[in-house]
Amino acid sequence: MKNILNIGVLAHVDAGKTTLTEQILFKAGIIEQAGSVDHGNTTTDSLDIERRRGITIKSAAVSFMLGDLKVNLIDTPGHADFISEVEHSLSVLDGVILVISAVEGVQSQTRVLMQTLKEQKIPTLLFMNKIDRMGADYQKVYAMIRQLLDEHICEMSSVIKEGGAAVQADAADPHHAGWVETLALSNDDLLNDYALDLPISRERLQEELRRQTRQGQAYPLFAGSAAKGLGIEPLLQALGDFFPVNHSSMLQHEPLSVLVFKVIRRPNGERNVYLRLYAGSIQYRDEIPVIHQNGQTSTLKVKQLHALHQGKSIPVHRIGAGDIAILIDGELKVGDVIGSVSGRMKTVHFQKPPIQVQVSAVHSAEKHQLHAALSDLTEEDPFLQYSQNTKTSENVIHVFGKVQQEILLETIWQQYGIEAVFSAPRMICIEKPYGTGEAVEYLGECPFYATVGFRVEPGEFGTGIQYRLEVELGSLPLAFQKAIKDTVFEVLQEGLYGWAVTDMIVTLTHTGYASPVSTAKDFRNLTPLVLMAALDQAGTEVYEPMNVIQFILPESSLSKVLSKLAALDGTYQEPAFHNGTVHVHGTIPVRTTDLLKAEVHSLTSGEGMLTVKPGGYTKVQAPFPVNTRRQVNPLNRGEYMLHLNKIM
Repeated sequence: MKNILNIGVLAHVDAGKTTLTEQILFKAGIIEQAGSVDHGNTTTDSLDIERRRGITIKSAAVSFMLGDLKVNLIDTPGHADFISEVEHSLSVLDGVILVISAVEGVQSQTRVLMQTLKEQKIPTLLFMNKIDRMGADYQKVYAMIRQLLDEHICEMSSVIKEGGAAVQADAADPHHAGWVETLALSNDDLLNDYALDLPISRERLQEELRRQTRQGQAYPLFAGSAAKGLGIEPLLQALGDFFPVNHSSMLQHEPLSVLVFKVIRRPNGERNVYLRLYAGSIQYRDEIPVIHQNGQTSTLKVKQLHALHQGKSIPVHRIGAGDIAILIDGELKVGDVIGSVSGRMKTVHFQKPPIQVQVSAVHSAEKHQLHAALSDLTEEDPFLQYSQNTKTSENVIHVFGKVQQEILLETIWQQYGIEAVFSAPRMICIEKPYGTGEAVEYLGECPFYATVGFRVEPGEFGTGIQYRLEVELGSLPLAFQKAIKDTVFEVLQEGLYGWAVTDMIVTLTHTGYASPVSTAKDFRNLTPLVLMAALDQAGTEVYEPMNVIQFILPESSLSKVLSKLAALDGTYQEPAFHNGTVHVHGTIPVRTTDLLKAEVHSLTSGEGMLTVKPGGYTKVQAPFPVNTRRQVNPLNRGEYMLHLNKIM
């Protein structure tokens, strides 16, 4: 029987996540010497850019053995610009180690990560790192953790003489560390025995902590120094106790359920597709069904199958449930499901990047190579959305922030030798219909051998574009039906104000054709005219991207912060007061978020902490902002017809 655990290491930038990962691999015997971020020789930060910058960008996977337990460790990004990849990586993890610096303490990104872990109920071990560094303060940071992250903390380490080379971190005594008070908050029997002053054994407390940790109700806190290798062994020994282990033999008889969570394109052009197996097994030469992100289905034949083994990727004939598999494949994308969706599989949600920039080659001779490079990179990263304007050949990408843009420019240069530049960033808005509109054009009355009619109306929040038929499926040849449907989704990438339209229902109400003269092209050309006419009748409103924010600040800074929020078009709820600090929850437009971030220090005299997460969209007051169109607007009928006739 194979026991398997899939874990991740998370942290705010510079808390020591990658250094801890290196020490874990060193202690597990995978590497002969622990690498250093400062020296640029770490194992999981495989990209040159990551090594130079000292931050992890792409999540990399590596495995090691702890006795009979196989651990697959997925090293995830820590920077705020990569939070979407972090959240996506969490979907395949059984547990997480969250690293916190004993010097800097709980930081803004630490709070964002912990909130996400709690929302997804992912078992989490906390590791207070850098206790040997000057300025380390174990008790102060422990208090911060309880105040800012969660009060259900059980200390696993007893730390003395922190802040220097003489520091010690020994195993904490459960009774002296006050486990019973923490664990009793989620266990009535334990609370009753504690209230009656009945004896409670150390073994009972340890078993209860294991149970609550696996359920995401309690969080063991370890302490040590990743750079010195201090406190790593107790952390490793705890993995199998506190995280839910997958027993491959128990899951392999269930229906196949697999999720694609990562794609890496190697320098030779080979695509390595990483899979998490929730149930069943995959074998070499299997033919297995695939459910793609767009709802389409296909069949995949397994031609090359690799497994993670002791720090390497090795070819195998079979991989069982609970494990990570690597396929060499040219079609699969992140978020695709192999087999069927199971209850163990977490939903993959792709947060749409809210910032749009144009990227151009400095040397015009390289513009075609730039297009190919951006296409490759988008294939790997579902959070980097790229498109090219076929009319102007402009390259447009959607990103989350400045660091992601800088990384992209470096990647293009390092991997493809292309020097590129960005335009000024622009926020990406969306459109939603607010009324109902209908339009139809009939064969014989329009310049095409086709009849098409549509009704458009608002859809429920978050439903995207729903395409429905009010005509019989057999009323048109399937090729014509497909031409209409595909064109609908293409046209709605640019609504009345040039932004993508969403949360709407499009119903095909009329169809007609003349055999044998009608072609799919007739329907592709007519659909934009009719659909945009119906949308124009319905009307749309523009929504801009927002961020959700939380401020923790001294009371003396409250009025300045609230005034600044209002000036930046932000909103806030009633402030909450806690032990001399104020917690402010609110929202702020993406377009003004960087202005707020830049003033946090001055607004709060260096004592404030701001956390930011994507927060959906909110309606813009008219006049609505207009986006530059990439295609000819079908509402301008004359210009559209000239375009079709290749006169323009």
